[in-house]
Amino acid sequence: MVDKDLAGLYGVKIKVLNQAVKRNLKRFPDDFMFQLTKEENVLLRSQFVTLKPGTGHHRKYLPYAFTEQGVAMLSSVLNSERAIQVNIGIMRVFVNIRKLVSANKGIIHRLNQIENKVESHDDKIKTIFEVIHAPSNSKILSPGKPFSNRKTIRDIISSCSKYIYWVDKYFSKAGLDWLAESLNHLRVKNVEILMLSEKIDNTFTALYQDLRKELENGGVKCEIRVITDNKLSASIHDRWIISNNLCYNMPSTDTIARGQYSEVKRTENFPPFEEWWERSKPV
Repeated sequence: MVDKDLAGLYGVKIKVLNQAVKRNLKRFPDDFMFQLTKEENVLLRSQFVTLKPGTGHHRKYLPYAFTEQGVAMLSSVLNSERAIQVNIGIMRVFVNIRKLVSANKGIIHRLNQIENKVESHDDKIKTIFEVIHAPSNSKILSPGKPFSNRKTIRDIISSCSKYIYWVDKYFSKAGLDWLAESLNHLRVKNVEILMLSEKIDNTFTALYQDLRKELENGGVKCEIRVITDNKLSASIHDRWIISNNLCYNMPSTDTIARGQYSEVKRTENFPPFEEWWERSKPV
């Protein structure tokens, strides 16, 4: 975002914004802020009509551009309530972008590095990220928090009632472990897991059979089916835990077990599980 647009959002003059930045240049390295070249400025003005001919409001210097971490840092040099609130709004946009690209592990890792880098500078920035990470329907799983990550999954499993439908093409042993630890035998009577055959080997099959017998002894039916239809497999991109009146978008069991940065989110968009189940084959 360029200085002119940010100044408009914050309700200050461009000169005031840039002076505040120049007084705190140590907080704005090249990956936080940089000055556009003449060519970049010409290209920018050709894409967005910013000046009317004859107005005379031409700038004496080239604009400065701020990256997302530079925008977050601005709240520490602009001492106004409006700056804080505007930054929170901007950073929420970045979080929505994070969700759109959550499948890209490299980008998520980079965003996480950015967050760790900027929040160490100022208490105001910490406040921004605290607001960002307080959505009511989602949980962020992050490296370094293996206990909290597993607790999030166990809490979801223990909250299920009547049945659990789990869709994960690459379902792994970790999922069997969490079911054994957290499933409420008094509330859940049916468990159905849909996956691909690639993750099924002798070890997995033996563990599944052991869990199946254990659950049956507790009055719970457990079955795994594999997706054999290539078109069906290609159409399933996400992973879910589905129960009576609730549905969660999930990371893969391996992603959770490895402690990779990911998100668990409650959703109202229930997938057609029963249709997929009928088109699949028992293990």
